[in-house]
Amino acid sequence: MVRVKICGISEVEHALAAAEAGADAIGLVFAPSRRRVSLEQAQQIAAALPPFIAKIGLFVDSDAETVRHHADAVRLDAVQLHGAEDPDFCAGLGLPVIKAIRVKDASSLEAMGDYRVSGFLLDSFDPEVAGGTGRRFNWDLAAGLNGRYRIILSGGLTPDNIAEAIARVRPYGVDVSSGVETDGRKDPAKIREFVRRAHETSKQ
Repeated sequence: MVRVKICGISEVEHALAAAEAGADAIGLVFAPSRRRVSLEQAQQIAAALPPFIAKIGLFVDSDAETVRHHADAVRLDAVQLHGAEDPDFCAGLGLPVIKAIRVKDASSLEAMGDYRVSGFLLDSFDPEVAGGTGRRFNWDLAAGLNGRYRIILSGGLTPDNIAEAIARVRPYGVDVSSGVETDGRKDPAKIREFVRRAHETSKQ
């Protein structure tokens, strides 16, 4: 079954809503973003979660010491790197790493073979921001990659298009943030619907 991650969690109630909906993981953003959380906020959210919900920390070009410190303090299950982190940096962290690739065209995916990471998150390219654009990229570029890599599909996913996305790409996991928000805040009803449709589609 496809794994579901609800990213950009900044409140305990929304973390619990994701867990109750059946999400496999939540994302805690430690990079500049309107969804950014402090170390203390992340610890509070992590402490409130039930067992078996993975905690993923999102970083953009942070130094290794910062990443390791946050991972230890929050007991992160993996870190998600959205910057220009090279293969040596990822391998040297000593942590499970999800490397984000901003997909502009087919050439964006050429460097994937150089990395030894736990998985790749494919997101939409934007020259101004590292993620969270709320826009989808050409899913045909990702189709077929999951046979070689653990692909986590992101970028513009919503309850309305998640079934099509999973059917076309067959990813290891999916990642959503703005697609389950209303007026800039996580919407428990949208979270429930997103998870339900993702799980239903992956059973087919």
